[in-house]
Amino acid sequence: MAADAPGGERFVLVACDGGARDALMPLAVALDISLADVASAECVDEVYWGRRFTESAATLLVVGTSDSVQGRRVESAARRAARAAGLPIAAIEDFPGNYFDVPDGEATLVLAESAQAHALCAQKLGNSAPRVEILSPARYDVYRAKLGALRSATELHWHADDPHVPRVLWAGQPETGDCLHTLEALIPALRATGAKLILKAHPRDPGYAGGDYQKLLADAAIACEDVTMTSVADALAGGPRLVVTQFSSVAIEAGFHGIPGLCVLLPGAGGTRLREKKGYDVPPFCTAGALAYVTCVEEVQRSFTRALLDSNYRADLLRCFDSYFQVRACSIDTLVRSTQSISM
Repeated sequence: MAADAPGGERFVLVACDGGARDALMPLAVALDISLADVASAECVDEVYWGRRFTESAATLLVVGTSDSVQGRRVESAARRAARAAGLPIAAIEDFPGNYFDVPDGEATLVLAESAQAHALCAQKLGNSAPRVEILSPARYDVYRAKLGALRSATELHWHADDPHVPRVLWAGQPETGDCLHTLEALIPALRATGAKLILKAHPRDPGYAGGDYQKLLADAAIACEDVTMTSVADALAGGPRLVVTQFSSVAIEAGFHGIPGLCVLLPGAGGTRLREKKGYDVPPFCTAGALAYVTCVEEVQRSFTRALLDSNYRADLLRCFDSYFQVRACSIDTLVRSTQSISM
């Protein structure tokens, strides 16, 4: 679970949810450390983590910022145990605003993706906010390293596509009702533009297995290709012209391929869910112009059409995306240095 970092430190890496584990994985690879196994029921117990830290002679806990109930229970237990053991804690946000306060488990350092995410953390926690550094996520270094090739491949797909049938990838999230409500609002826009929908439901979405999406789209006579069982990388490699989601990180990954994203944040669906989970209404990367967004049903068709067909607007989105996510500078070396700087 722990291994020596280059400076002789022994790091323990704990994260539960998929996004949180993705955020820590580049550090694990760079330092040749395995992420801790969090499947055991004991992982919600501080005593368990205290024992693990002692056995591994740990000098630092690096923790994710999961937002599931189980994920927070596990990561909170690890943070409290680390504090009790006198270990510093580095928390890596996988989504703006995901860092959460844990009494007796405060982080020594939080790594946030942007100045806007930094401001969110400070606003949310006030005087109790820990030290926050800005670092664009190292999880995207795999895309930064081949940015030119990815974008060239996307352009080739677009040139080969039928311009009258633009392909649009839907990236779902686990809450079936939210997704169905959002897709229903998108149907008029899909019809008006002649777009073909590529469906990628979330792997934890119970409605997908129950056939809810297939029924909705069949009843609406919307042409659909189902790529739910395909990897995100393969789905994006197919070169859709636009990724539409509520606030899935798939739309961020798409930007590295040169594919604009649209976040549909409707009341009673993505907008309400985002407020419940993160405490704000619109993600910072949207307000910064890196992804398009819409917050009311009446504007969905106009926003969708503009993000899909307006070449100048699409170019502006990608320029803002490149600036916000620092697409030409890999982050892993800075991540290693930042975590090492607080280790014992």
